[in-house]
Amino acid sequence: MKMLTSVCVFLCLVASATALSQPPAMFLEPDNNVYYKAGETVQMPCVATGEPRPEYRWKRNEIEFNPSGNDARVVQLPNAGTLVINSPEDKDEGIFQCFAINSFGISATKKINLRQAKLQEFAYSPPKNFTPRIGEPFTLPCVPPESVPPPSVMWINKLEMGGIDVYNYDDRVSMDREFRLRFANVRAEDRKGGLPYACMAVNPDMRRSTQGPLFYISPIGSTDTFTRVSYLWADQDDRFGLRGETFSVKCIFAGNPTPDVHWERGENKTLPDRANLKSFAQELEITNLQFEDAGVYQCWATNSVSGGYRAVRLFNVRVNSKPYFVQAPQDIEIGVGANVEFTCIAHGVPEPDIEWFIDGVPLKDVTDPRITGPRFKRPVENKIFLENVQLSDHMVVQCNASNIHGYVFADVYLNVLAEAPTILTPPKAREVSAEGMAVNLTCRTTGKPDPTITWYKDELQITGGRYIISKTGDLHIRSVVLADAGKYKCEARNMFNVTSAEGSLVVRRKTRIEQMPLDLEVNAGTDAKFTCSGTTDPEEVHNFKILWQKDGKEITTRDQRMTENKQDNSLTIGGTIQRDSGTYTCIATNGLDSHSASAVLTVRDKPDAPSDVNWEWCNVNATINWMPGSYNNAPVQYFILQYNTSFNPDKWTFGLQVNSTLNRVNFTLSPYVSYTFRVLAYNKIGLSNPSFPTPKVCTSKPGRPAYHPRNLRTLGHQFGKLYIEWTPISEYDQNGPGFYYILRILRLGAQAETDTIEIPINDWRTSHYEMSTGYVYEPYKITLRAGNSVGEASADPSTIIGHSYESTPTITPTNLIAAEVADSYVLFQWDFDKSEINKVNTRIQGEFRGFKIQFWEQNRRAQTVREFDIGPSSQNNATGNTFNARVEDMLPFTNMEAQIHVKNNYYISSPSELVRFKTVAGLPGPVEYFRVINIGDTHVNLEWGSPAENRGDLLGYDISYQLVNGLDLGEMQEREPQIDDPYTTNAYLSGLRASSKYRVHIYARTVAGRGEGFFIEITTTAPGSPSMPRFTIANIGRTFINVTWWINAYASSGTIVFVEYRKLDGAEWIRTSDEVVNTWKNVSNLEPGTKYEIRIKTTNGPIVAASAIEEVITDGTAVASALIGNYGWFIGMILAILLVIALVILFFICHKRGFRFAQKEGASYYGGGGGDHDDAYTGRYD
Repeated sequence: MKMLTSVCVFLCLVASATALSQPPAMFLEPDNNVYYKAGETVQMPCVATGEPRPEYRWKRNEIEFNPSGNDARVVQLPNAGTLVINSPEDKDEGIFQCFAINSFGISATKKINLRQAKLQEFAYSPPKNFTPRIGEPFTLPCVPPESVPPPSVMWINKLEMGGIDVYNYDDRVSMDREFRLRFANVRAEDRKGGLPYACMAVNPDMRRSTQGPLFYISPIGSTDTFTRVSYLWADQDDRFGLRGETFSVKCIFAGNPTPDVHWERGENKTLPDRANLKSFAQELEITNLQFEDAGVYQCWATNSVSGGYRAVRLFNVRVNSKPYFVQAPQDIEIGVGANVEFTCIAHGVPEPDIEWFIDGVPLKDVTDPRITGPRFKRPVENKIFLENVQLSDHMVVQCNASNIHGYVFADVYLNVLAEAPTILTPPKAREVSAEGMAVNLTCRTTGKPDPTITWYKDELQITGGRYIISKTGDLHIRSVVLADAGKYKCEARNMFNVTSAEGSLVVRRKTRIEQMPLDLEVNAGTDAKFTCSGTTDPEEVHNFKILWQKDGKEITTRDQRMTENKQDNSLTIGGTIQRDSGTYTCIATNGLDSHSASAVLTVRDKPDAPSDVNWEWCNVNATINWMPGSYNNAPVQYFILQYNTSFNPDKWTFGLQVNSTLNRVNFTLSPYVSYTFRVLAYNKIGLSNPSFPTPKVCTSKPGRPAYHPRNLRTLGHQFGKLYIEWTPISEYDQNGPGFYYILRILRLGAQAETDTIEIPINDWRTSHYEMSTGYVYEPYKITLRAGNSVGEASADPSTIIGHSYESTPTITPTNLIAAEVADSYVLFQWDFDKSEINKVNTRIQGEFRGFKIQFWEQNRRAQTVREFDIGPSSQNNATGNTFNARVEDMLPFTNMEAQIHVKNNYYISSPSELVRFKTVAGLPGPVEYFRVINIGDTHVNLEWGSPAENRGDLLGYDISYQLVNGLDLGEMQEREPQIDDPYTTNAYLSGLRASSKYRVHIYARTVAGRGEGFFIEITTTAPGSPSMPRFTIANIGRTFINVTWWINAYASSGTIVFVEYRKLDGAEWIRTSDEVVNTWKNVSNLEPGTKYEIRIKTTNGPIVAASAIEEVITDGTAVASALIGNYGWFIGMILAILLVIALVILFFICHKRGFRFAQKEGASYYGGGGGDHDDAYTGRYD
């Protein structure tokens, strides 16, 4: 019977273990404060998990609240606790709390404060007009109306058509914490065109705003009242903030100019990293406030008229805290018989109180025997225990930690289970790893009580050493070795059952990097290349690959400038930039393990721009300081200070070059100039971008002008005028207000006191002055001074002797001759009265500027006239009154005419008498064109146009050529003979190599020699079949004949011709030399009265073609054919006949006597040992 009972208990436990059960747990609940607008639906969500599905109930003001007990306005959504109130009213306000309940416990939300949103109207006040003085501080009041929740407040200007313009605060005008509008100093523009000011309160939950009373500002005074800085408003001296929240402290100062506000922390501490300046530095904001942020802070302000005085406000900042969990209670699922501990540790300032709830009931009010019995304990305030838990011990536990600033609330459950072990994630059937790696063999189980996990390798239990069994049941092997390979089994056991699962481990050899990448240093814009290679286990070679990382992040194909070469496993960074600097890691991996090696890339780039550029002591000098930027791996060599001025704000001017060790420099200022400065840095890579300009303008004190006007002179271009001009003094060099010029004019020879004219000029842009006069080229003494309200320039003023207007000279050069005539120049000579130069009342009627020679071709003046100017220095080379000048660029071999004028700055005199001359012949110009008519394998037909500039009588043309081999030019060769006919415009060039490139030159020729060359490049064709020209025999003499042929100009081959001849029936042909130029050949040294055979042959080198044979008889009587003339030939014939007769007789005698040649043994008659007789004779007789 006892055994049957035990079996039943076991089955019940197993059955209960298979059923899912869970106490309720909240996962959706409202905020602490919920606001609603009267008449609009409001919703408070309440949804919890749990099995079985929980039911919901609500409490309002600690009293049970039944939604269905109210009118139809209140609805609870089905299958949830979410409460929906339609058309809510005032009476619906209250403190609500939602509870989720099932048979295993009760879960509760935090308490929710439901309030109706409201926004009252401002108290009525009639419009007010304020008349603050310009430059003084001023405040507009604002008392916002009652609002739930508190409103957001802003200041506006009301527009005439009923609209509004939201006021934009700045460092001069801001709003304090009491919503008052504070003016550090009043300006005329604060009148806003007569528009009223008002403060406006906005309630977002009401979607409504309301406006306060209207205020008008009518500033009085015409100029600013400059006041030193003073305190206007600030937060309380002693303030606290809450940990983790955003804290701010604000102070507002008055003064004109508008004060600059600064913040510091006491005890020489720096401001927190989380601190930011807001509201134009009037507000210090610290985000995520921490306890270490407590202490003394100060804000101080000054302005340019305070003389170093500071207005200061001190704040003692304390940090309190809402409660926050250090260790919050957690949901617990545990097996039967275990002990349970819930911990709720919370901190806060002040220290929070801890209160426990069980199923929503305060612990002190719980009557549940599980809690009141001996198994439940609360040894300390923040911990509770339950021992030897049973299946019936399901419950929900709440913990609330609260202080004066708020509370934190936790809602967790206890779920007690009875479950046999089940392996949820068994070991892998085949786990593959590599040497040296850590391996995790999984064995994730479920069961209550928690199963005990035991591991076996090859049936032996694993304990200690490199083997660690984790809390989850996994087997962790540190740094596996090859011997760790094998079969593994995990076993899970608790009081209800035992189960197990098996798997195997395969261990591969370690992956290694053989060639590591090396550190690189490159300049920006160049490429950088890293190389890497490695090895792995032979079984994993197909998975082996090289990966690259930069600073720990993988380099992907999206990094367009970074290219991975899979052939050599290299990484190339193209066109490097400074941010490419970093650590590059090569990772050799096969998917199991990996090995990495790193190298550092240093990219040297131009420096970053300096920052925080400011100036100090702006007076005669200014001290400029700055913060250097990053040098980008190349040390800064120097800094460059640039400035611009209010006169030319778009132009930055070089100021100083500063040593790289300095970040502060003195700069000399020009008086009465407003400067802005910026700084650039230079290293060996290049110049940085410029810094931001100094935020403030530096204006120097006024002084005297830097100098009097420069480049003072007179011009004589305006008839009847004395025209004076100068270079105006720029605004930069005027050095003060009230700038002016004083121009003084005195005609030489007049009385200085009575005839001096003084003209004041107040426009600094003026660059000239005109005065009427009746004197031609009359001298004047002219002085020009510059000054301003401080005084005149310290240097001596500009003084010159100038002249009035110029006119046409009334004197002309005489006796012009061509003293020396060449092909391209002529030496002219003429007479002129030198006493007229630099003479008062000179007949030149202006400043002597030399002479002008005009020359042209006879009868073609309009088309060919040219001018040659001779400068005033020509007088230095004159002999007495005789001048000379050499004029270049004459046309050779041309009839010319010339004349000469004297000139001043603007006019020339009437011309001298004409002189006529003819230039000598010169070198001709290039041919007009040069081109190819036909190209063959050994020749080319050329055509050209006669030169446009003959420069003399043409005698003919010279043609030369040279072989071109790549960039090398061969030796120049001359055509023989050259062309002596000036009217010839084509020629034939032969004797060239086939398939070769030539440069062919042509020159026109006069008695002066070859002129300018013209060349073309040609390429001969491949060898072809020579064509045969027609020929004739003429001019037959006693000992010579002339053979003439006609070559087709467009033939492609066969232009090298020679003649062959022999006596009629002669044995050998006699050959003449090759003819490559002429189309005829004289054949000489012939015998009179003799008949000859004649033929011509053409060739292109490898191929020769012959013509038909022609016969010709030379003139005269032939010499007799005596034996003596042919004696040698006759004797030779007789001896040959006798020798043949002797051999025939000898052969006949031998045959008669039976003489035979011996044969080899075994050889056949046909000479083959056993061979086929039919094949013995293989020759043939011709």
